[in-house]
Amino acid sequence: MRSMARPGQNLHVKNLVLVALYLVIMAVEAQLITSSNRYLRASTISLASTQGSNGRSFGVQNYGAVGDGEHDDTEAFTRAWNDACKASSATLNVPGGKTFLVNNLKFQGPCQPGFTFQVDGTIVAPENPSSWKSTYVWLLFEHLQQFTLTGKGTIDGKGSNWWGKHKSRPTAIQFNDVKGSALSGLKVTNSPQFHVTLTNCDSVQIVGITIQAPESSPNTDGIDTFQSTNIVIKDSTIGTGDDCVGIGDGSSNININDITCGPGHGISIGSLGRGNTKADVHSIHVNGAKLTSTTNGLRIKTWPGGSGVASDITYDNVQMEDVSNPIIINQFYCDTGDTGSGCKSQGSAVKISNVEYSNIRGTSATEDGITLSCSQSGSCTGIKMEKIDLVTGSGAQASCNAQNVQGGNSIPSRCLGNNGQ
Repeated sequence: MRSMARPGQNLHVKNLVLVALYLVIMAVEAQLITSSNRYLRASTISLASTQGSNGRSFGVQNYGAVGDGEHDDTEAFTRAWNDACKASSATLNVPGGKTFLVNNLKFQGPCQPGFTFQVDGTIVAPENPSSWKSTYVWLLFEHLQQFTLTGKGTIDGKGSNWWGKHKSRPTAIQFNDVKGSALSGLKVTNSPQFHVTLTNCDSVQIVGITIQAPESSPNTDGIDTFQSTNIVIKDSTIGTGDDCVGIGDGSSNININDITCGPGHGISIGSLGRGNTKADVHSIHVNGAKLTSTTNGLRIKTWPGGSGVASDITYDNVQMEDVSNPIIINQFYCDTGDTGSGCKSQGSAVKISNVEYSNIRGTSATEDGITLSCSQSGSCTGIKMEKIDLVTGSGAQASCNAQNVQGGNSIPSRCLGNNGQ
């Protein structure tokens, strides 16, 4: 016989069921809110990036960059860099058809490997020097590995208001402590001072870039290396107001291939040994270059009183057109001029040894096609030349002047009578 429940008991059971249902609903809502918050946090970055075939792509405009050449997009670039830096095989995109005004920026690592900074638009600096935050470097890239700065765009340093008016001027682009990386494709113009500088770098390739500044722009070197090794510079066109390529102290295993240079001061090693310092430069190789209307061609310049060595240097397959001083070694370099006048020989000099020139041809804008101005300390040895064919504008053979060249040399016979030993 089934017992019958009392009315009070039925009400109590219903209340317990309602309470249980309420607790379940609250738990589900809490879970939904948590999931929603997670989604919103994730979407903050995903809205600014897309998934590419090889990694995520981050666009500077998604971080607030305007790209009209007037609004300051510095902070947007910083935020975009910081997010892209954390993602594996990321690409940071600066789109074409836009001009982005940015002030001094430090693009710092370490970042995830395979990071690409793709510049297809134009990046410009402030035109007024007083608006700059620093006179050191405009765009600094440092502490990076497996990094690529590339694109079809232009990086414009707006240097004209700096030239001749300010002693301290910023470099446009500096790679510092960058390894296994590349700079390619871009056009870099009108830096206040040097255009591209490598410091403390290893295994960096510079390929297919264009650097331009007026011939009158002071100290606007194209590419300079300092304390760097295993560097390749190739397939590039450089025309500035100073050295197209400058090799500074601490540089080794530098390969310069198939570049076009002019206007400018040519391809230079140095200056080295300034202020009686010790220099170390070795294994510098130029193979394939065309120099046009430059004030020097292939130049090695050292200060009197320095020490150390510049050695194992080769120049091959270089074409000269209307170049002043096509081949020059100057151990009397100083700020008073580049001819040695006023820069007296001292008791020591940076030793220049094992320098080879092969297949150097073309026209010299000066009577002197070869000038070897070496210190009396016997610091020029192992200078070798073959297949040198340099003529003046009239078609006459350019002269050769050699001073204090010593030991183990193979230079044109016409130089020997002027050796001054």
